[in-house]
Amino acid sequence: MPHLSDLWSEVSQQRKDVACLAVNVGDSQEVVADWWKEGGFEHEPVLQRRDEVSRAFGVQAYPTNYVIGPDGRVLWRGVGWDPDALRAAVDSTGR
Repeated sequence: MPHLSDLWSEVSQQRKDVACLAVNVGDSQEVVADWWKEGGFEHEPVLQRRDEVSRAFGVQAYPTNYVIGPDGRVLWRGVGWDPDALRAAVDSTGR
């Protein structure tokens, strides 16, 4: 998560039309809030009630990263941490 937060800090300085969300699975709101505060993360956490978001996107491993275009279509999906691919996918959304 720290790596994603660092990338988000960099991208958000250059792009105001991009959002970064981290979808959590299985932790309480209190646990996530405490971890977020301790980590100093700047992007937004999203809590699932069950696993509806993960199921909707077909997530089978963590972390799974998505870049979704302005039209709501998935432009890129990657499992694991690949900052160069993630950055290229964000750049592909245009400005």
